[in-house]
Amino acid sequence: MLGLGLVSAIGLAQTNLPVTTASNQVVIAVVCGKEITSKDAAKLNGLIVGTLLEKFAKENNIAPTEAELDDFTSKAEEQPKQQLLEMEQAREMLRKKLESTVLNEQERKQLETCLQSTGDALKSFWEIQERNKEMKEHLRPMLRRIAEPFVSRWKINQALYRKYGGRVIFQQAGMEPLDAYRDLLKEQEKAGAFQILDKQYEVPFWRNFTTDSMHSFLSSEEGAKAMTTPWWLMEKKPEPSVAKPSNQSIPSPN
Repeated sequence: MLGLGLVSAIGLAQTNLPVTTASNQVVIAVVCGKEITSKDAAKLNGLIVGTLLEKFAKENNIAPTEAELDDFTSKAEEQPKQQLLEMEQAREMLRKKLESTVLNEQERKQLETCLQSTGDALKSFWEIQERNKEMKEHLRPMLRRIAEPFVSRWKINQALYRKYGGRVIFQQAGMEPLDAYRDLLKEQEKAGAFQILDKQYEVPFWRNFTTDSMHSFLSSEEGAKAMTTPWWLMEKKPEPSVAKPSNQSIPSPN
C-alpha cells in the first residue's frame, strides 16, 4: 500500500491534473498533504485558507494568552451594560424633548410613543439581565470557548499584516489584511504547500484576493489601527473609507 501511495503521489505531482480517489471522488486540490475532493468544492477557499493560516500560526507560535481571552470575555460581559446605558440615555433625551413648549400635537404624540416604547424595552432588558445573573457563572466557560477562535484569528491577522503589510478590509467578524492573505497564499503555493489541480476552480479561488470591487477597504490609517488594537478593545470600530479603494496594480497569482 505504501508503494502504491508513493506512486500515486508522484503521478499527481507530475501530471498536475485532477485524480480520482478510491471512493470515486475527484481530487480538485491538495493543501498540506490533505486532498480536497469535488464534494467539498463549495468549501475550497475556506479549507485552503484555513489550513494555511493554521500552518502559519503553528510555525510562528501564535496562540491566544490567558490574559487576552480574559479581555475578550470581559468585554463580552460588559456589552449588555453598555446597551443598557445607551437605552437610558435615549429615554432621557426623549424626556427633555417633551419639555419643549414649541411642539405641536403630532410631534408630542410621536415623542410620547417613542418614550413609551423605550421604557418598555428598558423594562424587558432589565428583566432579562436579572435572570442572566443566575446564569453568569455557567455562561463564562462558554464565552471563553467562543473567545478562542476570535482572538486566535486576530493575532494571526496582526502577524500577517506585520510581515506583508498592504490593505485591510472591513469584515463583520473583524478586520482582515487582504493583501497579506494574498501574499501568503502566493508564497505558500510557490513553496508547494497547496495546489489547485482542477483549473476550473483556480480563477474563482483567487478572485476574492484580487478583485477590489468585492470589498470595503479601510483607509491606511484605520487599517494600521485595526491591526494594532483588537476590535473588541476599541471604543469605536473602524469603518471603511468613503473613498474608492486604491487602483494599485495587483500581481497575477500565476
